[in-house]
Amino acid sequence: MLDTLLLQCAINKAWEYQTLALPNPSVGALLYAPQYGIISLQAHQKAGAPHAEVLAFAYGAHKLFTRQGKLDLITHLDSLLSLPLTQQSEALHTFLIQNAQGLFQDCTLYVTLEPCTHFGKTPPCVELTKAMRPKRVVIGTSDPHTQASGGTKTLQQAGIEVVCGICEEAAQALLYPFVCWQHNGYFRLFKLAMRINGDYTSGQISQKATQIFTHNQRSVSDTIIVSGETFRTDMPRLDSRFATPPYNSTHTPNVEILTRSALTPTINPHFVSRPAKICHSPDSLDTHRGFCIIEGGFGLLATLQQDIDMVLLHIAPNFYPNALPHASSNATHDTLYTLNLLHTTSHTGDISLWFKNP
Repeated sequence: MLDTLLLQCAINKAWEYQTLALPNPSVGALLYAPQYGIISLQAHQKAGAPHAEVLAFAYGAHKLFTRQGKLDLITHLDSLLSLPLTQQSEALHTFLIQNAQGLFQDCTLYVTLEPCTHFGKTPPCVELTKAMRPKRVVIGTSDPHTQASGGTKTLQQAGIEVVCGICEEAAQALLYPFVCWQHNGYFRLFKLAMRINGDYTSGQISQKATQIFTHNQRSVSDTIIVSGETFRTDMPRLDSRFATPPYNSTHTPNVEILTRSALTPTINPHFVSRPAKICHSPDSLDTHRGFCIIEGGFGLLATLQQDIDMVLLHIAPNFYPNALPHASSNATHDTLYTLNLLHTTSHTGDISLWFKNP
């Protein structure tokens, strides 16, 4: 029961960064110490940055060093954790192997994906895990990438107890964008923001945190696709200006516009000096390369349904009363009715949203 609960926490953490680490998988890791409870909960945030296990061990060591009063090690670790994420991995590996062996001997490491065994942009997590020697390692699912798999066997051969397959279905669902990328060489996400009544046309819908997540996604994407109607009506910037570190707020993905009619990109002032590709057929879209984000309404979703791997809906807990069917003629467009979300429940095929009426 505890294994399931804590592994699910790691899965939930990884979903906070879903697609942001592409072409790497989204992975979450949690360290649990019987005497202290959860001592770290981390996720892989970006390709080239430390993997989830490395961050879990680093922040777990920070907490345990703090309890032990080892101020010099805390100061050193703080300096490493303040480096840009893309510079942290090897430094943290070295620090932990030199200073934290034996620190986690009573701990359990929960990780959504089998620790990797290959040396890419970062050292293999399985070697660090072996050196840290936690009492147990609980894994959600094995690694589908043959080059990185084998971590479970390596840990078992090192004498570490390994439990695999906890929350396996949920752990595999987390990997879906990565699996698409591995099998096809690309991943295609359709993104739509709407209000709870299905309205997705009445101005700015998403709140700042959702905007930041969207811009973080754009910052690691290769292509953004929109419809001609969206391009003409909304005059979108389609940039990454709200992206937050470690994501690049100056990255400008390629933009493609699907339209049946003639359209000149320069009608949008944000594209006077920025190129955009006009496509008059779905076959002309570049949906088979890298990370492709499709932003639009349900019409575009229906048109491109054969070219979409995953759909992401951002639902704002509000609506304009006059946008409802049979709305009162006295309703005004600027009367935004907002509810407070209390809980979500997933049923078979449905999601139930519980709101409080303020």
